[in-house]
Amino acid sequence: MRAARPKQLTTILVAALMVVASCASDVGDPDAADNSSTTTSPSTTAAGTSDAAESSTTTGAPTTTADADAPTGEAVEGGETVEDPYYPTIGNTGYDVVNYELALQVQVEGNDVMNATATIDLTPLENLSRLSFDLVGMTVDAVTVDGAEAAFEQTAEKLRIFPKSPLQSGTPTVVVVDYSGNPDTIESGTRIGPIGWYDAVRASVAVGEPMGARTWFPVNDHPTDKATYRFVLNVPTGFVGVANGELVETVELDDGTISVWEMRQPMASYLATVAIGAFTLLDSEDGAGVDVYDAVATNELDGFEGDFGQTAAMLEVFTDLFGPYPFDEYGALVVDAEFGFALETQGRSLFSGQLVDGDGSIERIVAHELAHQWFGNHVSPATWRDIWLNEGFASYAEDLWIEFGRDGSPAQLELRLQTRAVNAASPAPGDPGGANLFAPSVYRRGAATMHALRLTVGDDVFFPLLREWVVRFGGGTASTEDFIALSEELSGMELDDFFAEWLSDGPIPEFR
Repeated sequence: MRAARPKQLTTILVAALMVVASCASDVGDPDAADNSSTTTSPSTTAAGTSDAAESSTTTGAPTTTADADAPTGEAVEGGETVEDPYYPTIGNTGYDVVNYELALQVQVEGNDVMNATATIDLTPLENLSRLSFDLVGMTVDAVTVDGAEAAFEQTAEKLRIFPKSPLQSGTPTVVVVDYSGNPDTIESGTRIGPIGWYDAVRASVAVGEPMGARTWFPVNDHPTDKATYRFVLNVPTGFVGVANGELVETVELDDGTISVWEMRQPMASYLATVAIGAFTLLDSEDGAGVDVYDAVATNELDGFEGDFGQTAAMLEVFTDLFGPYPFDEYGALVVDAEFGFALETQGRSLFSGQLVDGDGSIERIVAHELAHQWFGNHVSPATWRDIWLNEGFASYAEDLWIEFGRDGSPAQLELRLQTRAVNAASPAPGDPGGANLFAPSVYRRGAATMHALRLTVGDDVFFPLLREWVVRFGGGTASTEDFIALSEELSGMELDDFFAEWLSDGPIPEFR
């Protein structure tokens, strides 16, 4: 067991505590906000849809859009889409988020009620008269920009903010959003079903991939705008709040606990998570110099070691193959909720408790989510069309763990990869479509593509290629075209036809 971390009540934590405490009188009554601030009621919407044009109401500040200082010179309205080919309504342009600080007070008795403050440090990329964030289902109560109250409006999917004066390109800016409501799930439009804020019977947890972060905080909800995060979680007595990153502060209150978690490396929004439940925090065996720090639903402790006991060894193998682990610490987050899958939430992979039974049967899943920390998290997809770069890489890492960590037979591995790919040949992993983002072919044919590339260029090129991929694009995003270009650069081979064949939905080629 990990010894208790020192309690440190910093000035920032005191300020955050005052913010959440000021909202305490509204807990249990999400309609208790000032009725003079009226907004359209955000509705639950499916991915890729928007009724933003139907209705919106400006509110929340002494000034309105009309009497705010008029934009001058080259000031423009920030865009409300990054034009992702699969999710055209998500993401926003005109600024780069540097850091999110999310102070969340969550009442978990009955339906979850959240009173929250998001402090968003950003840098405008152009002079902005308006900027927007993705937000679904929550009610915004007030907004300030650099300390001055700002007018705002909400649609079903967007929060639009009108600063009193245009934001200047390159000038650091702080946006503070006070908001509240009952966070919920939305339809992902994919095979995994609902995503967002799961209010389970014995726990609550945020599941973000591909665009569910917007259900619980205002966010630029696309991988192209990574940021660091600080989570200040105020939860009732008997519960533990867990988030990405390192636990840096804990404060015991009369009626609960405040915990502060920091993710200091850039993170895509879909990888952000918060979980609230009855957790036991474990300091497990370190691997490759990485602190392994797990948060496990207390009723899943009996089966935990049997399923996760190889994590340290996996870290040793993967750091040797892929390069240094990219974050401060790693661990599993096992939640007593039946969402039925695992997710590579950054620095602390998320597992549904129903997967854990202690017999070691999820060893491949454990390896898969760990490998994502390099492939998907540190190097994230440039668009959601590039999803195979996440899932194909991580799926092949399962087999690399068997080969290098379990002394698996290369011939057996090759047969397994070929068979699984043949049985899941379509849709094309290189362009599966939004509805098939998590289709078996993305994983299985994607993994087979990696092995076929290894056979084509040889181990002396393939493994340096994996490490160079992480070095060159780590902390940012990359596309399929980037991977093809790097493969050709390091191998000296022309590989367009190779990738066109393997990443299509045609017959599976033979390994050669």
